[in-house]
Parts: sequence; C-alpha cells; structure tokens
Amino acid sequence: MDTRVGGGSSTMQAAVLRTIPAARLDVAQVPAPVLDGPAELLVRVEACGICGTDLHIVAGSSYRPSPPFVLGHETVGVVVDATRDAADWLGRRVTMTNFTGCGRCATCRAGDERLCPDLRSITGVLGAWGGFADRVRIHRAQAVEVPAGLDAIAAASLVDAGPTAANSVRMALARAPGRVLVVGAGPIGFLCAELLRVAGVPVDVVHPSPLRRAALAALGHRVVPSFDDAEAAYDVVIDCAGVPDVIVPGIARLGPRGEYLLAGYAKAPDLDLAAVARKEAVIRGVRSGRRDDLETALRMAADASIRLPEITTWPLPEINAALDALRAHAVPGKAVIVPEA
Repeated sequence: MDTRVGGGSSTMQAAVLRTIPAARLDVAQVPAPVLDGPAELLVRVEACGICGTDLHIVAGSSYRPSPPFVLGHETVGVVVDATRDAADWLGRRVTMTNFTGCGRCATCRAGDERLCPDLRSITGVLGAWGGFADRVRIHRAQAVEVPAGLDAIAAASLVDAGPTAANSVRMALARAPGRVLVVGAGPIGFLCAELLRVAGVPVDVVHPSPLRRAALAALGHRVVPSFDDAEAAYDVVIDCAGVPDVIVPGIARLGPRGEYLLAGYAKAPDLDLAAVARKEAVIRGVRSGRRDDLETALRMAADASIRLPEITTWPLPEINAALDALRAHAVPGKAVIVPEA
C-alpha cells in the first residue's frame, strides 16, 4: 500500500562528490530520494549553506562518506512529500537536525544524538545525502520548523553555525565570565559574538582577515587582527577557527582556571600541555548543538535579537565557484547555495 501523500519526479539536480579528495563537485542529474521508511519527509531545498566541514571533506581531511555522495548539512526547504504518519509536516518550511543516533542510549534519550557512540548518520556528511540538491529526504524527528519571520536563505546561514554558537556560548556563560575571547570571525565566531552581546558579556574577536574583521566592527564589536592585540587574560576562549596555529596562543590568553572551548578543531602536534596544567585550565570540545540550540538561534534571528553575517548566494550549478571563493577567503560572511536561483 502506498503510504505517501505527496509527489515528485524521479530525478533531480545535485552536486555530487565522486571521489575523495576531489578538485570539484559534479553537478549532474541523479535519482531523487524515495520515501521508503516510516515517518519520512521529502524536502524541496530552497537554500543550503556551505560549511568549512564541506571544504575539508572535499579535500580529504575530514569525514569520508562513501562516494558518490551529496554533501550539504545546512538545508532549508519546504516539505513536499511525506509518509502518512508524517503528513502534518506537508507544506511547512523546515530545517533539520543532522545527527541520527541509535535512539536507545542515554545520550540519545537526553536529546544529544550528536554524541551517540553508535551514530547512524549525519545528513549531508555521512550516510544520508544532503542539501546540495533539489530535494533531500529526512526523518520527521529531524524536522525543525523555520519561524515565519525568517526567510529560507537567512535560515540556512544558521543551521550549523547557529546551534554550534549557541552551545558554545551556553557553555561559556556557565562560568559567569568577565570577558570572552572569540577566535575566528567566520559564521560561528560572528554568531558567538552576537549571542555574547545579547547576554551582556564583554567580548573581543581576533581574526586576521580585514574583510571579516570589518563586518563585525561595523556592528560595534571589538575586533583585533592578532593575539598580540588582545587582552592579557580571558576567562573563556572560544576557538571557532579550527586551524592549528591558534591553539597555543589561544591557551596562552587564558587566565587561571580559564576554559578553552573548541567549536572549531584541528590537529595541534606541538601543543605543550604544561601551559594547561600550570593554569589549571579546562579544554572542552563543542560538537554542534542540541535541537533547542538550533531553535534558539532561529528564533533570535527571526525577532532580530541577533544579527546575521553577510550572506552571499550562488545557484547550485555554480557551487564550485562558491567553494573557490571560500578557499580564497573572499566571502565576508556566509556562503549559501540556492538550487532554484
């Protein structure tokens, strides 16, 4: 018996990762997703952000999904098809949580699927195809409705950066910090600065790129080009850069019993942990955020409590130009792919 209540064509356009590493994604017609399990939704993609993780996967330095694979884990779109047990989502604009865990362990039951030791998939990263395509299939449990006051492109800039920043700032605020240093002024760092501003916590941002420094400075944030221009000590440092050469100077900027939060992460072969021990510092990882972190970011953007990074869009057939612009550090804020542009 057919349990679908919507419809769709049998093929779609997608940017396909054919090999790892790869120089480019292959924009081609591929089979469209088919709803074949309980509580599934088919989403017509309106916008999908590009994350630094996408660049790392293409370069072969991060996750290794099995090719052919469609990346894109910052998807926003409209539900155009659903199984009958999920028909109430038809016609709604949604984004999604990307992690699908086992559903049985303590972390999954607590709403922390991203920390599940037996992850089933990360949509657009591992296992389940993502949003660099016309359509994407998700589970009903992943769906998060986009607030009415937020358009699809703006929402796409928040799908990963938003919950990661909200989770990072929630951890930072738990220490009642007097001052926070944010390392990196990309989308996650930008949103961390905005969330800390709303919380009334003084924040400095360090970033070498004049383009991204200018975007935050224009909003009244204190932005410096190097650690040498930062304060001597901070209660919390949030590393949003994900590059090895910021970790040692970042830890050096911690005060006694300070906390270093890894919202971005990289290999640091020359890290001397004596600097951590002598300060009784804490190094803590941040893996994206919970569902309520995503909902918080969407809501605060919709009601203009936080401002968003500048968004630059490319149509799906030009996705490789977008990737090249990001590699050249020529994007001032967030890059977003719009399949129907």
